[in-house]
Amino acid sequence: MVFVFVYVCFAFFDSIPDLVQTQNTAFLLSRTGKEDEPKITTETIRHYCKTVLKVPYNYSEEEIRSDTRPPDDYYAKLQYIADHLYISDDYKFMYLAVPKVACSNWKRLMLQLKNVTDEGVLAWPHDFGKHKRLSNIPKEEWRAVLQDYGYYKFAFVRNPWTRLVSAYVDRFTRHDKWWYGFIQKTEGKRMIRNHRAGATEDEIAEGADVRFEEFVKDILDFRRKSRDNITATNLNEHWNPEFFIAGLCHPWIDYDFIARYEDLDTASVEIFERVGLTDKYETFPRPSRNSSTIRTAALEFALLDKEIINELKKQLRPDMEMLGYSVPEQLEAIVNK
Repeated sequence: MVFVFVYVCFAFFDSIPDLVQTQNTAFLLSRTGKEDEPKITTETIRHYCKTVLKVPYNYSEEEIRSDTRPPDDYYAKLQYIADHLYISDDYKFMYLAVPKVACSNWKRLMLQLKNVTDEGVLAWPHDFGKHKRLSNIPKEEWRAVLQDYGYYKFAFVRNPWTRLVSAYVDRFTRHDKWWYGFIQKTEGKRMIRNHRAGATEDEIAEGADVRFEEFVKDILDFRRKSRDNITATNLNEHWNPEFFIAGLCHPWIDYDFIARYEDLDTASVEIFERVGLTDKYETFPRPSRNSSTIRTAALEFALLDKEIINELKKQLRPDMEMLGYSVPEQLEAIVNK
């Protein structure tokens, strides 16, 4: 029997006990959630994908399990997910890395499990060549890997509002980071050119000091032009929707555990015990989760026009509803203005 643990909330169901087991699923209440807010099962996520998002690549169980190959665009969608799904054969687990949700620490741990000791490599654990990902395996084997290997699959998600601000701060204000220059010349130049009224040629050429409003407007532009008005494979992974990166709507992927970043410590204990790594837990680095991100969020969102806020609310809605998040209390007055 496969158990599915989901650390998400959904307000439309009656309250349930701390642990509920059915014939096919089991799920836990979030430590930080309200006791009357149950978690949603994989079946509920699938229902949301089909009825609300109307994702075009949802097949029936018969179609998924049959020997008939799905259309080419089915693999194209899975390719994006495959690039973010990291595999540990030694410990038999798969970790879906959602950017800006403690992924650096999990990738670093996976390198350490492979006995990597080079400080330079561990300081920057994102080198694809150092990891095994689903995308390293021939596409023809993906379904078998995802469904038949029996590996424990987990992912972490984060409140979309704070994740968005965290991405902006990390990518556009950290002048000391090596990637800042790259972001300037690519994302920054485009954002200033398209969204800064009266931008000078020098400002566009430099691509520096992108404002939060320009950042948000650029994201909204990308999503408007995408096929479903929400996702885009050419949108930067740090601000693409979490449900899209994690493949929550993909019928081949059933996670055993989807945990909240806000529950990182408690959820990590569950995962470490499940994959036999309890001896590593004490040395697992925790990202700082102080109030600075939420304070920055309040300041930045307060500068946005109501029209932009309302459109952003629509764009973040799938992640918010599917993952059971509400607007952070400190942002409610701003977001609902």
